Amino acid sequence: MGTLERTETLSHRIGTNGRISVKTISGTLQVRGIDGEEARLSVTYRIRAADQAAAERALETGRVLVDRGPGSLEVETPERRLSTGLAWLFGGARVSADVAIDVPWGTRVRYETMSGSIEAAALVGDQKYRTVSGDIRLWSLGGLVEAGSISGSIALDNGGDVRIRANTVSGRIKVRARRFYTTALSSTSGSIAIVGELDPSGDHRAESISGSVDLTPLNGVTAELRAISGSISSNVEHRMTGGRGYWRSIVGDGAAVFRVNSTSGGLHILEARPGDQIVSPAAPASPSSAVSAPSSAGSGEGAGGPAEPTAVTAEEEFGPRGAEESWNPDESGDTADNPTEVDELAVLQALERGEIGVDEAAERLGRSRS
Repeated sequence: MGTLERTETLSHRIGTNGRISVKTISGTLQVRGIDGEEARLSVTYRIRAADQAAAERALETGRVLVDRGPGSLEVETPERRLSTGLAWLFGGARVSADVAIDVPWGTRVRYETMSGSIEAAALVGDQKYRTVSGDIRLWSLGGLVEAGSISGSIALDNGGDVRIRANTVSGRIKVRARRFYTTALSSTSGSIAIVGELDPSGDHRAESISGSVDLTPLNGVTAELRAISGSISSNVEHRMTGGRGYWRSIVGDGAAVFRVNSTSGGLHILEARPGDQIVSPAAPASPSSAVSAPSSAGSGEGAGGPAEPTAVTAEEEFGPRGAEESWNPDESGDTADNPTEVDELAVLQALERGEIGVDEAAERLGRSRS
């Protein structure tokens, strides 16, 4: 038993305000904003098989599907084709694919995966990230950002000017940005942490059943908590009012309003620490006019112009990329009759046929991994 690893690349011009979509079951999904008008796709395949010839045959039927349209790029990993995936599994070879894309930083992005992780950096177009059990890690983003996970965590760091919606069931949400124009964070049992300035004209909310909410405001804010058994605590100077299920804490001029609904979780207002303030993110050269205002493809919410992202290199954020191939005949691995893989593929196949819904699929996947 050995492992074939191969990286393949392609380029496609999508313009400065194009669109990309990536759908997968597992593996790592990466996307990063760059200058220019081209999208650069890199797919790293990892095939475990009895010999290199068997690995090559599996790869021929297991390459990702790529649809290149005018101003768009759509990628679907081979595991989305569940019948083919079952053939790989029981045929003694297993193909997995990690997807990395460099795109113009005003690109509209949609990433969906079941158990894979998502990483994104230096983007300002409308973005949607969705996973069931993987983590979502975001860096130096601006504009409209929507992120959702069931059991994975969601983290945004070094953001510019953002409108963010993030929700998870049991994972943690942690976001830090220069300025939040609108904020909607939701978690059932996971904790929520937000650091940054809250725009006074925006709507800012957090909801949690039992998880705590930590707010580090970098401007004046009125924090409101509605809870059955929770309460507000603060280590910054504030004025407190309310009680019996409704508390109100005013910090500074109280211009921005941050509303928290919870059953038993509390709201903690924290003092800013050195490094919390994002002063001036460095943007890529020659910014596109397409990102000077929210994209028409978004929700239509009003907001100030999103900040340009901090420029990062591939090696700094995601590590080096490049086309290469290797075959290791000594690397072993269980490719067939793995009960967890068989169960998960059966669940995903039922989901694709429409026999079960997304919620039931997520519940069954969670049970198979426990």
